[in-house]
Amino acid sequence: MIKLRIALVEIGGSHDECLFTQILALSSIEAEITFVTTREVYDRNKHFLPYIHHTYFFETSGKAIADFKNARRLVRFFKQQDIQKVVFNTAQGGQIRNISLLLPGRIQAFGIIHTIRKFHGSFTHKIINRKIKKFLVLSDDLLKRIAPQKNSTIGSFYPIDFPRLGKDIHKSDDACWVTLTGGVENRRKDLTGFVSLVEQTPANVSFIFLGKTDVTREDVGQLFEELKARNLMNRIVYFDSFIDAETFDGYLTKTDFLLPLIHPTTQSAEQYVVNQISGAFTLSFGYHIPLLMHVAFQNELDLQQASFFYDPIHFNRDFTTALHENGAKRQQLKHNPKWQSEAQQDIYLRFLETHQ
Repeated sequence: MIKLRIALVEIGGSHDECLFTQILALSSIEAEITFVTTREVYDRNKHFLPYIHHTYFFETSGKAIADFKNARRLVRFFKQQDIQKVVFNTAQGGQIRNISLLLPGRIQAFGIIHTIRKFHGSFTHKIINRKIKKFLVLSDDLLKRIAPQKNSTIGSFYPIDFPRLGKDIHKSDDACWVTLTGGVENRRKDLTGFVSLVEQTPANVSFIFLGKTDVTREDVGQLFEELKARNLMNRIVYFDSFIDAETFDGYLTKTDFLLPLIHPTTQSAEQYVVNQISGAFTLSFGYHIPLLMHVAFQNELDLQQASFFYDPIHFNRDFTTALHENGAKRQQLKHNPKWQSEAQQDIYLRFLETHQ
């Protein structure tokens, strides 16, 4: 039996957390995987290497003619390797437009869309859609918001597999960790409201910003000054440099709650619930960690199953309830049929029309 030869393309650099479920699914059918990526993505995902057969580094120059030539070289490589299917892990942007349009008809192309705004009038997406006819979005809630597309088949799946790398991070027995994925920033997180949330929780609760924080930013400095003024800074954990995959996994393994800190007043409120999901949602589903979500989002079906909802004014009351019910919510996440690895890998393989 001839093995499937497939290329996974991630050259945007910001959605590699969605790759592991795809890699495991393809490995389960013994596909030959070519990973097309950048050096940066490659270096922070060395745990992919046991599953990858070939790697192709695609670097962009920022110059239209040079980038088009790079796309042409990549497609030539696909032909030489007799690639049968290509999955664009981030199916958007000029580079993907160039590559997809150069693909020969015999190579099937598939795409993962991270913001459904691409289906609502994006000119570049319309060009990409000339070659890519099948897309996945990252939740059922996003899928139901997409109007029927004339030239596309759209489904949903949840990339909920993450490498468990076994790094042991010390945590005292009485500690409670509330983790915010990413660094300290005001664009996606309600830093103004955050201070009030910290004040309303017990002293054994630590808030961990699990991402690189630029301490030179004005909004970061203002937040830290306010926390210091209220004697709360000792309950904040942050990192001023890149966090490796082992550390990231180590903290999540011991995290009690994930706090996306998306409030109706934040700049990202519409973007990160209406048009795309926060990466924290997928981590919740995969690691079985309950979310703490603003009550404004209680009508989202996935969040209803994964979250404790809070009113910022009464956060102390709602957080106390969440603490008491944490174990039951974890079990609910763990045993939800939707968020089983095998089920999502099966959905992915059927999407690629590879299922045996």
